Amino acid sequence: MISKLTSLIVIIFCITATPNPKSAPTVIELYGNAKISTVHRLDEHVRLYCDISDFPPIIGQDIPVCIKGLKPAANPQDNLKLLMFLNDLFLSKNDKPEKIMLKNIQRGEQFCLVADIEIDGQDLCDLLIEKKLAQKVIEVSQPKNPASNAPPQNQTRTNSAPAAADAQYIASKSSKIYHRSTCTHAKRMDASKSVTFTTRDAAESTGRRPCKTCKP
Repeated sequence: MISKLTSLIVIIFCITATPNPKSAPTVIELYGNAKISTVHRLDEHVRLYCDISDFPPIIGQDIPVCIKGLKPAANPQDNLKLLMFLNDLFLSKNDKPEKIMLKNIQRGEQFCLVADIEIDGQDLCDLLIEKKLAQKVIEVSQPKNPASNAPPQNQTRTNSAPAAADAQYIASKSSKIYHRSTCTHAKRMDASKSVTFTTRDAAESTGRRPCKTCKP
């Protein structure tokens, strides 16, 4: 009886003590800024191995740093041009940066830091984009319920391409005038701010009147 009771207590403790991973939001913790004293080398995944004078030696010597916002190519061979530029930038004997800063440091995977890298006051990621050596990663937030943003089937449809095959007439969302899809006014219209119709009746049912230029 005591053995069964002990087992039950252990099971209850495990259930109540185990955190629910879905209930714990992901929090990105920042660890401030630090100055790089020496860059030793770069690897094929575009990680800088460097010394950070502000950190204790056990952490700050020969530590890998990933450039925040930079997504290297999956194939290391495709990173060669980028690595050559960074190698000249950080390891050139003649013209090394005077000041290399890590900004907004985060903890990365496998004991690697992730940070914005600033060279003599210029953001390194911006410099690489300017040189057309890299692209910055930008995450687009998705709506909580994308389906709720879709128009009902009986509602006037908005097309991304004004001259779609089934769209004979077009109007600006903010205008009371509709045009033929071939009208000069229609061609100057912003596709994201336009509405298309397949018939005149559909356009006029929204309270719009025909254009006096194309006379649909």
